[in-house]
Amino acid sequence: MRKTVNFFGILLILGSSVVSAEAEFDFEELMKDVETKIQEVQNNIAAKDAATAATQAKELQGQFKLVEGYFEKRGDAADAVHNSKEYQDKATNIQAALSAGDFDTAASAANDFSKQCRGACHDKYKPL
Repeated sequence: MRKTVNFFGILLILGSSVVSAEAEFDFEELMKDVETKIQEVQNNIAAKDAATAATQAKELQGQFKLVEGYFEKRGDAADAVHNSKEYQDKATNIQAALSAGDFDTAASAANDFSKQCRGACHDKYKPL
């Protein structure tokens, strides 16, 4: 019985750490990293470094998953939640083009990502 209680105690602590980490991320830092990362993706696509660009696009996808959760919890930003999902899709499109070896489509998708990102949420939600 004691082992069961200890096990569930450990699970509770680990679970609360994950929730806490998600709730405590620095939104402004994340957005700065997104801006840097999409530029790096574009540079790596231009350099024909598909592996690095795809890894970075995957990271962007994860970052926008965090952004989606942030705005869902905020509760008054359905458009930002929608935009976050669109950026996850854009990152997926970049990865798919890179997997197919289509650098032109990947470059176009990365440029679209960068252009749209600057106008979609920034004017309305920055600074928070």
